[in-house]
Amino acid sequence: MPTGCLRRPGVNTPMKILNLIHVMVAQAFYNWAAREINPLHPDLPRIMTRQMELSDKAHRVFS
Repeated sequence: MPTGCLRRPGVNTPMKILNLIHVMVAQAFYNWAAREINPLHPDLPRIMTRQMELSDKAHRVFS
């Protein structure tokens, strides 16, 4: 079976992997930042929002 038959049209696997790596590194950074920051810091809601956005993006990468 040719390998071209296994790929879906329009799916660029290397870019998908790079995108996933970027999301994982960004998630690790924001998790670290949320642990280290003062809970009353005004940027905490922004950090939490970004964490949720990255989580949604990671789910979309796998679908």
